[in-house]
Amino acid sequence: MYSIGVFSKKTGITIRTLRYYGEKGLLKPAYISDGGQRYYNDDSIITVQKIVTFKYLDYSLEDIKELLEKNDSLLESLEQQKYQLLIKKKQLEQMISTIDTAIHIHQEHTAVDPTTLLLVIHSLLTEDAQRDYLRQYIPEQLIDRIYSYFGMNFIEINRCYIESVHEIKQAFICTPTDTVLKEIIERLFSIIPQDLAQSLVQEFGKYETIEVDNWLFSIPFTTEEENWLMEQVERLKILEEVIT
Repeated sequence: MYSIGVFSKKTGITIRTLRYYGEKGLLKPAYISDGGQRYYNDDSIITVQKIVTFKYLDYSLEDIKELLEKNDSLLESLEQQKYQLLIKKKQLEQMISTIDTAIHIHQEHTAVDPTTLLLVIHSLLTEDAQRDYLRQYIPEQLIDRIYSYFGMNFIEINRCYIESVHEIKQAFICTPTDTVLKEIIERLFSIIPQDLAQSLVQEFGKYETIEVDNWLFSIPFTTEEENWLMEQVERLKILEEVIT
């Protein structure tokens, strides 16, 4: 038998954590003395090893408790956990690519607005929710086309997006000639291929009103910048050229 202090040193798990595992039903002491002292045995060591391993595999404590109670479900659970980790791996790879894009733009002496970069990362984290939202208005096939395009051209799209947003913010501060301004705005709109843009306009045009979810589809402009941008788009007739 090991006292909780000795067991803590042997396993590298703090006494506080061992008590917490006990409260959650993951690790029960092998024996509790009349004075309330907790003691553990060699079986307890194996249980702790399992808990540490499952935590390393990113299982929640609730899931770990269930796995400890049902050893026969381990293989199925591991397969499901692998699937979840692969999704997280993809998200992390995309985040790293986003950061690499920002670093690359900085190296080219182009300013990167922190808000814009954070919104790009936020968009990655909410992709599944975005898809669910879009299913209200457009076919699944079109949704797959959109995200497939973004996935294949991820770095270039985000580089163009971040640069275009910066250029528009600068144009708002100091308005260039109409020719230059039109080129700047068209670069932003051209990030989405014309055929995809036309398909989106066609599908969204079937609805009288569309409630835009600003949490899922954040706009990197202030209200003043956005209103000014829409005025310029209308004045320069940019949308007519993009969707026709």
